[in-house]
Amino acid sequence: MPSKNRAVPRMNNLGGVRDIKKKLRGSDVIFQNRDKLAEALLSISQAKVTDVVDWDDQGKVSIKNLDEIPEHALQSIKKIKARPVGESFEVEIEMIDKVRVLQMLAKSAGILDKEHESEKPSVIEVNMVGPNEKN
Repeated sequence: MPSKNRAVPRMNNLGGVRDIKKKLRGSDVIFQNRDKLAEALLSISQAKVTDVVDWDDQGKVSIKNLDEIPEHALQSIKKIKARPVGESFEVEIEMIDKVRVLQMLAKSAGILDKEHESEKPSVIEVNMVGPNEKN
């Protein structure tokens, strides 16, 4: 007879079942919205630094007004830092990694598939057996 003081684990999360269900639910949401996701990634990958800043012939850089910056460029901004320098501010704008976004798009389009088995070198095992010595 089991002890009354012994805790018995609940079985509904046995082996990470709850985590797997959450991942499957998340993949359904991504699958159902895959066209919107692809469009968003494509627009982010097309953002340029000139969408966000201007510079003149003397090399003076200025940030465009918010209403002049396209939405896809705003979405591609990863981080903004502003540091006081004298009476003005020095602003650093970091954009997302465009190469990584393009790699994800190419992979999802099947452009970056793994090499086919026929293109891989074959591995052959060679066992050498010497003659038996009889004394």
